[in-house]
Amino acid sequence: MHAHLLPLGGALALFLLLFAASRFAPWGLGLAFALAALLYLGLLRWQGGLLRRGPSRAALERLAMREAWRRGGFLRPEDLLPFLSEAEARALLEGLAARGLCRREGEGFRF
Repeated sequence: MHAHLLPLGGALALFLLLFAASRFAPWGLGLAFALAALLYLGLLRWQGGLLRRGPSRAALERLAMREAWRRGGFLRPEDLLPFLSEAEARALLEGLAARGLCRREGEGFRF
């Protein structure tokens, strides 16, 4: 349901704008509907591609840093389980440690 909200909102806004710009003429209704339908399909395809790819590596790193900040600067891979599997979380935190953004302390990582 939520995945269709952006395309529907964009199509509705374009439809109303074009129909009002044509001064509510009958030909404007058809033109506005056709262009709004094209916009809806285009936005739906674009948004679907973004959702299939998932979050970027940078977004996941920001998420880990934000969680570490919320937890007082110490983060374990288990703390990221609502967002990632444990293996992915461990790999993400190891990558951050390799770049010098945190250091390993026992079972977790200190930021």
